[in-house]
Amino acid sequence: MLEKYSLYQGKVILEFDSQKHAYSVNGKPVYGTTSITGVLNKPALMYWAVNQAIDFIQANLKPGIALDEVQIKGLLEEAKKAHTNSKNRAADVGTLIHEFISNYIKALVEKKTPPKRPVNKEMKNAVDGFFKWVKENKVAVIKSEERVYHSKYRYAGTLDLECMVNGKRTIVDIKTGNALYPEAFLQAAAYLKAREQETGKKYPGGVIIVRLSKEDPERHISAFEVRKDEDVDEHFRCFLYCLGIYRWQVEMKKQNLINNLNGK
Repeated sequence: MLEKYSLYQGKVILEFDSQKHAYSVNGKPVYGTTSITGVLNKPALMYWAVNQAIDFIQANLKPGIALDEVQIKGLLEEAKKAHTNSKNRAADVGTLIHEFISNYIKALVEKKTPPKRPVNKEMKNAVDGFFKWVKENKVAVIKSEERVYHSKYRYAGTLDLECMVNGKRTIVDIKTGNALYPEAFLQAAAYLKAREQETGKKYPGGVIIVRLSKEDPERHISAFEVRKDEDVDEHFRCFLYCLGIYRWQVEMKKQNLINNLNGK
């Protein structure tokens, strides 16, 4: 499905292909913030993937039960895919959490009946964390799930929330993972700078990253975790470095050089 958005007073038509998760501006492809920050090395993911395979084997390999050759091969093949399956499920839950929050906010703005609280325990825990954060702060939503584009640096993305938080205009990025990673600030800074470029407005509240926990609060895990930064320039500089590397990688792939370079 192709979505179209008019930005920069109609001078820019941003298109978003929801199936391919790809952006284009005035008919030409532009890079998305998620792909750009994907160039960063994330060594923790390797250990997480290994642990997912080990957990799968431990759950399916029982003492005293013999396996034949076919069963062993099948077990190992499934263990290889354990981290992918876990990642996809987490992404699906995260997407549903974002959708609920977006639909809830939209219903309030349009003075409609908001959606009912989720039944799924992970979703419910995360949504309750969001409500708790809003209750503990003075939050007025300006934009939700807004497509953005930076006309100078030619990148696009979708910000979660643009809000007045405790009286300051702020970009809020919602995360639903098991940990809050510093690279989240790079994307949030990119959204802020794109909005500044388009609107000319300032964001004295900077960026806030809110990680919503999917864990049961009865386990004494905080319902949400917040990190705030009002000086986003350093994060944005780092984002632009990532943009340069990503463009280089794309060009190398076009020339079929990236595999050779990685192999050296």
